[in-house]
Amino acid sequence: MPRRLLTLPLAGLLLALAGCSDDSLMISDCVTKDGMQPLCQFHNPEDLVLLPDGKTLLVSQMGLNFQQGDAGSLVFFDTRTEQLTPAFAGSSHENIALDTANNWGTADCPGNPGQTMAPHGIALRKRDDQRWQVAAVNHGGRETIEMFELLSVSSGPQLAWRGCVVQPAGTFVNDVALLKDGGYIASHMHDKDAAHLFSINSGLIKAILGMDTGYVFEWQPASGFRILQDSHGAFINGVEISPDEQSVFASVYFGDEVRKLDRLSGEKIGSAEVSKADNLAWDDRGMLLAVSHNGSLSEELACFGKPGSTCSLPYNITRIDPQSMHSEVILSHSGAPMGAATVAREVDGYLYLGSFSGDRIVKLKYPESPQP
Repeated sequence: MPRRLLTLPLAGLLLALAGCSDDSLMISDCVTKDGMQPLCQFHNPEDLVLLPDGKTLLVSQMGLNFQQGDAGSLVFFDTRTEQLTPAFAGSSHENIALDTANNWGTADCPGNPGQTMAPHGIALRKRDDQRWQVAAVNHGGRETIEMFELLSVSSGPQLAWRGCVVQPAGTFVNDVALLKDGGYIASHMHDKDAAHLFSINSGLIKAILGMDTGYVFEWQPASGFRILQDSHGAFINGVEISPDEQSVFASVYFGDEVRKLDRLSGEKIGSAEVSKADNLAWDDRGMLLAVSHNGSLSEELACFGKPGSTCSLPYNITRIDPQSMHSEVILSHSGAPMGAATVAREVDGYLYLGSFSGDRIVKLKYPESPQP
């Protein structure tokens, strides 16, 4: 995509970004097709994480415009009953000072985000102290990683807010992966405070043109932030960490690559060619699933031009061997019942697919064989 766009006049690109939409690419019905069952009760379910019970998904529902930090929500989805329940209500009475043992963030955290919570990428990890930690990227009124503890009570799972980490100025985070010691790995897309051209962030324009605009970084409670040296690229998107926490995987969206980095040195140690890869997730076999967008520029812009609508943007699901970085496409799809997929999460032999826009997730049998 970057190479094709470099041949376009910048003015034409700006006009396309500012106003492209196509109603014919939107999907309005909610009907099973090609073995894909749509579950139509969501609001822009961009990321999905499976809870330890093996049946409940934590869902990050983005606001209509994540660039502007529109409020969204975190919800639990029971895959057996197909019921949705709130995961974080943001009650004002929780906006209190946390004691040291329960503060998983930084001292400069402004407090509970409340109803302004605008989630993006999410992560779950069992900590060294055996407590379950959830991290959520938040664009709502501030750029933070919100920390929660996952609790199991008689009424079902609950999230208790445990503080937040304020991101460096200009940082625009997409995704996060937790470490057992309470730290995390995250992806920075482009400078959030860059100048605007025709109401469009110039950092985003540079990313679309294939320029390095983002990077992967690590945060530790004791030492703070550090950038992984070989992680710079055009619009860094999804991130994941290997089970032994030695390797970091990152989607370089406009660089057509899923990159493997040595966590300690920050050096690039592998790569898989995946065009416009979004979120990453582990399957039950220890393979990495990357969802990527393979539609035209006009199709992609049409989806962004109709926020909240279910669009038909074509996508692939690519399975990557984390050791060799060998990759194979196991699903290629466009059209109904859902396009614009962002994440594929395996639950009991099925894949649940989220999307950055629309009212649904999709359920299908895990494809065992690669596409011919």
